[in-house]
Amino acid sequence: MSLYKYWAYGLCIHSELACPELPLHPQPTAGPDVSICLSPPVRSTLDPMEHGYFEVRPGLFRLAIEGVAQYTVQDGSSIVIEPVIDASPEKVRLFLLGSTMGALLYQRGLFPLHGSAVETPWGAMIFVGAQGAGKSTLAAQFHHSGYRLLSDDVCAVTATADGLRILPALAHVRLCADAYERLGTPAGARFDIDKYVVPMGEGYCPDPVPLRAIHVLSDQDGDVPQVVELRGFDRVQRLLENLYRPHFLEGQQTQADLMRLAGRIARETPLLSVTRRRDVARIAGLVSFLEKDWAQRFAAGPAEEGK
Repeated sequence: MSLYKYWAYGLCIHSELACPELPLHPQPTAGPDVSICLSPPVRSTLDPMEHGYFEVRPGLFRLAIEGVAQYTVQDGSSIVIEPVIDASPEKVRLFLLGSTMGALLYQRGLFPLHGSAVETPWGAMIFVGAQGAGKSTLAAQFHHSGYRLLSDDVCAVTATADGLRILPALAHVRLCADAYERLGTPAGARFDIDKYVVPMGEGYCPDPVPLRAIHVLSDQDGDVPQVVELRGFDRVQRLLENLYRPHFLEGQQTQADLMRLAGRIARETPLLSVTRRRDVARIAGLVSFLEKDWAQRFAAGPAEEGK
């Protein structure tokens, strides 16, 4: 079986499953941080689990998606996939790169937010919000405007000696049809299950970037977008509400560490509420609006602020 070598979330990933959504490893001779193994196909994924379709134990996570596959994640270093006979490869990858990868990030002590992130001159900007809030659409428009994508859907925050960083991950965005059409049918895009997958190519940022701000997207009726910095004790709660699959965190060995990391992110990172009329036709205007806000709000630059 062929072994594919990828680079995502700062990890060298060796996979028996081809995952075109993942960036190829620049040094394919490097040893793996994570191994993804394929087991022979099975007839059903109905093994009993604590929470119906998933269970969490210290160092162990299991996920069963009926008609697709069963996934087992151990110690943040291995994923075993047991696909259902005749399961769609696209669906197997969808739950591998989403829910399963989120559980692996929890095991490794990384803080996965449900959002999209882009690299800017001020640092990494993350967009979070409810399902369908337009996180990927906004990131894709920033890419269309010349910014590089860091990740789509799952954004991993890590704490280093030099501060908080966003780790680069998936080198594509998943877009609904209306958002996809506004981008002018980008080269290499394909329809996958329910959305268009748009590869970023050279518009992907392969390096960790300092975290600058987290934007919580929500809707309003007015025509002019608004940005308000959130303050107070509920900032940690707002972060936890926007974790990727937060129910996968309870029972993890890293739970206490990640709660402390949430407190640090809340202390050190501006959390901005962005309200706007949700309309794909207005998305370019929102990009311009946020660019102007960042230029004013972060005029001193990441290196000079706080001196």
